[in-house]
Amino acid sequence: MNIHKIQTVAKKALATALPLVLCFSIAGCSFKFKIFDNSDFKPTSESEALLSEIPEPKQTSYSYSAITNEHIKNLYAQIENECQKPVPAEIQCTGTLTQKDIYEAIIAFKNDHPDIFWIKNTFSYYDYDGSTYVELFYISSGTTLETQKEKFNEALNDFVNNATMYSSEYEREKYVNDYIISNCVYDDEAAYNNNTKGNVSTAYGVLVDGKAICEGYARAFQLLCNKLGIECVSIAGMTDDVGHEWNCAKIDGNWYQVDVTWNDSQDDFSNYYYFNLTDEQMYSSHRADDLFDEIEPDNYNNDENLIGNLYVPECNSTEYNYYNQTAPILYAFDEENDNTILNALANSAVNGDNYFNIIVDDSLDFEDAYSTLVQDGYVVNYIESANNMLWGEVELDTSSYAYKNDTLRVITIVLNYIN
Repeated sequence: MNIHKIQTVAKKALATALPLVLCFSIAGCSFKFKIFDNSDFKPTSESEALLSEIPEPKQTSYSYSAITNEHIKNLYAQIENECQKPVPAEIQCTGTLTQKDIYEAIIAFKNDHPDIFWIKNTFSYYDYDGSTYVELFYISSGTTLETQKEKFNEALNDFVNNATMYSSEYEREKYVNDYIISNCVYDDEAAYNNNTKGNVSTAYGVLVDGKAICEGYARAFQLLCNKLGIECVSIAGMTDDVGHEWNCAKIDGNWYQVDVTWNDSQDDFSNYYYFNLTDEQMYSSHRADDLFDEIEPDNYNNDENLIGNLYVPECNSTEYNYYNQTAPILYAFDEENDNTILNALANSAVNGDNYFNIIVDDSLDFEDAYSTLVQDGYVVNYIESANNMLWGEVELDTSSYAYKNDTLRVITIVLNYIN
């Protein structure tokens, strides 16, 4: 009997419906596959990857370059100088600045310097005699800050030293995503109660404390990508009218949308649902805030969720989407395509993968393809044929679960092993 159910999970700052999950264990339709020698299926391992030197770190300055007001640029430079002091002093700006202007300078600086984890988003200011005076606030200062810097740098060094096996930008970017998911938990209490005390909104929260909210995830992802020679920026925006932050990363010359916070879900099969998406895919659930230059000061002051962006790249490439890199594509239900998918499934079984993904091509109706694969028994036949091909070396159970992601047109099969 087929069991259909929709599960929901509170995913960071909003509740999101998970893909439809279907349990299948029915006998499928019969069809023939080419038989391969099981010596063709060999497990892959990270030890086989070419070791490489870590590229020079990237120190991007997209936010500074986007500032058009010279007084705001000057404040940015003053913040850069001031932030190295154990305790911040009052800054005299070169002109009169609005609250929005000051916020733009602080956000721009933090966007370009995710390693400066101790500066808060809050500040105080007043105007006097044609100038604006700004006081920054630190999360921690003095000897406490110095101790935190040591722990932070040690964690960064450990991360970089473990990245030498990843030779391509895509592999290094995926390593960053996986590292953050494995070493950090989302602080639901801080997010839902607006209790952002401590370092939950910083890269320090991710790397040292192992607990953060979306801004901390985004800062850490940007910083770690930069450390591995990858250009990356942070994006401020909304999801279901709730403030949120994520990233864009530049891989082999093209920009991609990444939300490592949402990748860190309760179900590890979805760890790459928001990894290297196009704008169209990401903006089906996310909305980037306007650029600072497009925001009226009055609107800025009255919208508590609005942060503002300085640089938002266009993301149109699909080449380095996780599933395009790892999953076979279903073009048609014919012998040639069936054997392509079967070959990939057999390799996944030999590798001991927990999940097997199939991309449904745009030429097919997604719901019809899902029904044929799961409800009509094609997947069961794939599994049975893979077991025959592998001659008992590995055996998959034909009773399992299937998940679907309509936006990415991905069907995920949970692989259960008999031996």
